[in-house]
Amino acid sequence: MPLSLADALAITDEPRIVTSTVPPYSIVHTNRAWSEATGYTFLEVVGKSPSLLQGPSTLGPMLQNLHEALAAGRTSSTVLVNFRRDGTPFRCHLRCEPVSDGSYWVGTLRAEPIVDGSVKALHRQAESLAMRGPLAPVNYAVPENYEGARKRVKRSSDKLRLAEVLGNTTDPLVLCSATYPHEIMHPNQPWLEMCGYTLEEVEGLTNKVLTGPETDEAAIESLLASVRRKESSVQCLVNYKKGGTRFVNQVRTMPIFDEHDEVAAFASMLREVDEAHIGASAVSAGTEHLWTALRSRLDAEGSDLGGGAVGCARAQAARKLIDNHAAVLADMTSSSPSPTQPLLARVPEAVAGYAEQAMREACRRLILGTAASGGGSERSSSIRGYPLEELSSSHPSYQAQQDTWGKVAVYLGLRIQTEPHPSGRPADMSEAAASAMRRVLRDIASAASKATS
Repeated sequence: MPLSLADALAITDEPRIVTSTVPPYSIVHTNRAWSEATGYTFLEVVGKSPSLLQGPSTLGPMLQNLHEALAAGRTSSTVLVNFRRDGTPFRCHLRCEPVSDGSYWVGTLRAEPIVDGSVKALHRQAESLAMRGPLAPVNYAVPENYEGARKRVKRSSDKLRLAEVLGNTTDPLVLCSATYPHEIMHPNQPWLEMCGYTLEEVEGLTNKVLTGPETDEAAIESLLASVRRKESSVQCLVNYKKGGTRFVNQVRTMPIFDEHDEVAAFASMLREVDEAHIGASAVSAGTEHLWTALRSRLDAEGSDLGGGAVGCARAQAARKLIDNHAAVLADMTSSSPSPTQPLLARVPEAVAGYAEQAMREACRRLILGTAASGGGSERSSSIRGYPLEELSSSHPSYQAQQDTWGKVAVYLGLRIQTEPHPSGRPADMSEAAASAMRRVLRDIASAASKATS
């Protein structure tokens, strides 16, 4: 039986490529296994022809037979000499077949390295393989920054077909599996460029990869409820791009159907909007509830956190940071030098979300006396109503988060003053409280250094 388009896009260890049905058979999808087999990322090859794998040794009757089968719309299997991105030759065992509705070709391959020296490696021109996508964060809420924003496709109320959605190269969208947990099968090029990820990083993950401290969990649950009912929905969320850049996302989630009117996938179409035009209250619950949970736990524990001078010092340090977190964050991410500590290295405003997480993590450790959660692998030490915020070590943004946490730990350790400053700035806390705080910050910095080394 021929593969359906949903099957072709499904997550698998088989290297797969999906192309258009007309020459030069433009690439619309590859999977992580294909990237590992060929050395190319999806962003490097989307819109190009699979012929980029070819070289002088590819030419011959086998290639001619493949072209004739494709022209006739027939399924075919062949063996070709192809070349990886670095020019290394490999024997490509390739099966090409049209998907069941005839909208695309799907190629499944097995790569066998050629190591006997019978085929010479190619010398690739590095500049011709430059990865697509912006080199710096782009504000997609400003149409001038994103040409596709002027071409957004108006959708009717008719059922959206998988073949049509896969061909959408204008709107940032991601296709997820039809069944829970709705793993990412195919993010298109605009989605990848907007969010800063590569396909290979997010394949098999979920849209949770975009969530962060200000993402409203109630809005997420409402969205998932619509998915369970197989209905479309629109939500305004605070989401986060790779590296922690915050953006307001008006996301439309909708069921996608195959040729048999069965739900084949779910699509999330992103639209970055200007928060000033819609009001912050319509977007997110913010992070204040997380600080409230920390404060409530500190109040419940008492001022000495279990008794003794050390516990009292930890309580004082935690309360100082909780009560002044907004001012500390503003100072930490300010672009102007500190009037009292001008040489203090600041944290970029773009990663303020991660910086605020780091401060809450310091408070959590002060209150509970617990160590790091180990790259997100241990989740037992949570505070009532307050989730642990350290990402899993497998999360694509884990290193970016840990890099920020490390910088915040260094910043706070140097910023703390235990004596009044000549400018009139009072002491932040006692020497004992500062010592307790710095001990926790050193632990955070050490874990971050290991994670990013």
